[in-house]
Amino acid sequence: MAVVPAPLVVEPSGTFDGDDGDWSSFTIRIGNPPSNSRVLVSTLIPETWVINGAYYCNENSATNCTSTRGITFNPSLSNSWKDQGTFTLGVDVDLGMNTEAGGNDGGDYGYDTVGLEIVGNTPVLLDHQVVVAVDTQKDFWLGYIGLAPRTPQFGNSSQPSLLKSLKNQNSIPSLSYGYTAGASYRNQTGSLTLGGYDASLIVPNDVSFGLTQIDTRDIVVGLQSISFSNANSVETSLLDYGSGFFTFIDSTLPNIWLPQNVCAAFEQAFGLTHDDLHSIWTINATMREQNLKSNASVTFQLANFVTEGSSVNITLPYHSFDLTLSPPAIGQQELYFPIQQADATTQYTLGRVFLQEAYLTVDYGNQNFSVSQVDISGKHSHIVAISEPTSTGSTTPASTTSAGANPNSTGGVIVTTSSDGLSSSAIAGIAVGIVAIAILAASAVIIIIRRNRRRRRQAESRAELPADPTGPDAGIERGYFPVGKYPQKQLPLVGITRKGEELEGRTVSSPLTQQHGPNPIPMVELGGSAVQRAELHSPELDRSRSPTLVNQNRGSMITPTPDHGQEPWTTRLEMPSPGLSSRDSIAAADHLANPAAHSPEFLPSPQTEAPSPRAGLSTSAFQSPTIGYTRFGMATPPPLSPGSHQVVTPERETDSFLTHPRHQPHP
Repeated sequence: MAVVPAPLVVEPSGTFDGDDGDWSSFTIRIGNPPSNSRVLVSTLIPETWVINGAYYCNENSATNCTSTRGITFNPSLSNSWKDQGTFTLGVDVDLGMNTEAGGNDGGDYGYDTVGLEIVGNTPVLLDHQVVVAVDTQKDFWLGYIGLAPRTPQFGNSSQPSLLKSLKNQNSIPSLSYGYTAGASYRNQTGSLTLGGYDASLIVPNDVSFGLTQIDTRDIVVGLQSISFSNANSVETSLLDYGSGFFTFIDSTLPNIWLPQNVCAAFEQAFGLTHDDLHSIWTINATMREQNLKSNASVTFQLANFVTEGSSVNITLPYHSFDLTLSPPAIGQQELYFPIQQADATTQYTLGRVFLQEAYLTVDYGNQNFSVSQVDISGKHSHIVAISEPTSTGSTTPASTTSAGANPNSTGGVIVTTSSDGLSSSAIAGIAVGIVAIAILAASAVIIIIRRNRRRRRQAESRAELPADPTGPDAGIERGYFPVGKYPQKQLPLVGITRKGEELEGRTVSSPLTQQHGPNPIPMVELGGSAVQRAELHSPELDRSRSPTLVNQNRGSMITPTPDHGQEPWTTRLEMPSPGLSSRDSIAAADHLANPAAHSPEFLPSPQTEAPSPRAGLSTSAFQSPTIGYTRFGMATPPPLSPGSHQVVTPERETDSFLTHPRHQPHP
């Protein structure tokens, strides 16, 4: 798998050059032996320009000519120079460039080695590059690093551009760059990143622009409005919203080209004067000082359209426009304001002045770009790679971060990344993240398993505890509640009897785990002691009554069938008898005297379903519902067959336990 390169950060020269202002320059190497030159950046041209030292700065020129023009290059002194002839420069012709009295601006075109000084690295060398030794001084005082990716057009040349040559030899990850011109008024040098951008210089926004199909005017934005403001709370519209237009961004020239009415608004707001002889706007020292003291500024509102859509504001302080024009551009130094009146819509341009406060990121691979306010907070440089698009529209990352031409936010054009070509730091970061997620997941699983085990142990510990055969509670069946979970005062009162004891000459058997529905219901043991009961003599047995099966689990009586099998039923004869009081044996006589006044009290309970028929019982027994009370409330027992009757066992609550009347008056 091929290694994807990181972006290249071109080293600024550290000086500010120019005859139309102070501009941050970059150092390049040309020829063999190499000759260093300081040049500016052009977002329009595709090749490398240097000033031809054989044409200018000869013995008749000023002693500082070579230095002020960025150190010239003499093609005849380079052993690797391959001359291709003299051609017209053909740049910004629609702005009036390339025209001099007596002829057109031009340059000597040839092939030679070009080297770029790279921050923190050795220079990058490119052989057989198109180099133009410029033969003019009127319009282009310094040379340029050309960033346009199109093929240079001269003669029969088919040599690729500087940017494409870097991509072809795998020196950069994509056909892209990030650039800001720098600002001499705050001593900030320019920043040029090839194959990426410097995120530390960007104030985020969510606007992304598409490149046009006109390669000589491709970086176009909609200029929606321009406004002026100062510290005196004066706000003036220089271009009203709704009167916007499309304009080209080009760093080759310094000026901003605007309609005539907008130039007039600038003139009034800043106190400018138009110099008709040189076609420039000048300003006197008094107005200049006033604008500086009032902290005047201009805000440009940019969008994809001139009247709608998301927009980004780029604000330029007055310092951005505070420039000086020097010879040979003019006869003597003069303060000037870098705006120009456009004669046609094709001349509308935001020049290098604009890029002092704007950061331009262009991605030719994905055909988009962004414009951001420069962040002047002084953050540490953060270089981010822009990835080349794949066949599916996604890109392969080239560095620690991958993004498209809009590095501002997820709202802009952010290129989808894949896992190919990740740097070692990116891989390490991903690995750390995966390990952290795995540890968290394993911890969660362990916690869940331990919690389930603890709950299972608690559930198993709730099993019925065996009674102490020698203790005071021997023979008492116990239920279980967790200690401390249910306070004594909140425990439900349930029945409790002693198993196998004879009370008043009669054996009473009432299991604590009464069957109610399909599952047994655990019961809690409550303190108390057996209560003596008065037992009334039953009348003589009426042998004419048919025997019944008494279900000890449900307390109901059903006529048996021959195939009842081994069901847990017992046969006994039930005779009517008077009811007993559930209070105590002393009240037995009073109960006989007034049975209605001492009838058992029943606690209301929800109604439950009647039990389903069971094998071995006559289906004729299930015919009509009859409501009755069971140990745990009211239920619907199965209907009785002819000749049978139902026994209902109510409950009576006492202070510490429940007693169970053993007989119910026969209806």
